[in-house]
Amino acid sequence: MVIGGNTWIKRVSSSWILPIFALLILMGCKQNVDPPKSQTTADMMAEGQDLITIDEVQRAVSTVNEAMVNPSTELMDSLCADELTYGHSSGLIQNKAAFIDDIVNGPFDFLSLEAADQTITISGNTAIVRHIFLAKGTKAGEPADVRIGNTQVYQKARDGALKLLARQAYKLPN
Repeated sequence: MVIGGNTWIKRVSSSWILPIFALLILMGCKQNVDPPKSQTTADMMAEGQDLITIDEVQRAVSTVNEAMVNPSTELMDSLCADELTYGHSSGLIQNKAAFIDDIVNGPFDFLSLEAADQTITISGNTAIVRHIFLAKGTKAGEPADVRIGNTQVYQKARDGALKLLARQAYKLPN
C-alpha cells in the first residue's frame, strides 16, 4: 500500500506519541517518589533516644584514643560501627575488620595520642569531630611521631552508645 508523504508522517508520528508519552509519565512518577527519611531530632525524641551532647562526644573520642594506645579486639569492636570506613592520610581505606586488625596486630604501636584544636559539630544522632591527631609511638620498633589532620564521625546507636562510623586523616601543611 502506498501512502502519501504527509499521511505516512502522521501515522508514524502518532504511533510514537503514545509510547513516548507513557515513558515520560513513568519517568516523572519515579522522580516524585519520596526518598527514605533520615532520622530527625523529632524522630529520636519520639523513640526515647537521647540527643548527643558535647561531653559525650569528647568522652567517645578520648575512649577511642585510649583504646588505640591499649588495643584489644573486643574493645575496638565495641567502639566502632559495623559500617566503619577508616581513611588514612596515605590514602589507604579500611573497613572495621581491617582497621581493628591493624590497630591490634599492625606494625604501629601507639604510646600516646592527643586530639589538639578539637571542634565538634552535632546534627541529630551524629557528631562530626575535627582535630589535629598527635601521636607518639613506634613503627616496626623504630620511634615515630604522627601529626595529621583528622575528621571523625560518631553516630549514636539504638543502644545509646556512640560508635565511630567514619574517620579520614589528611596531611597538614608544614
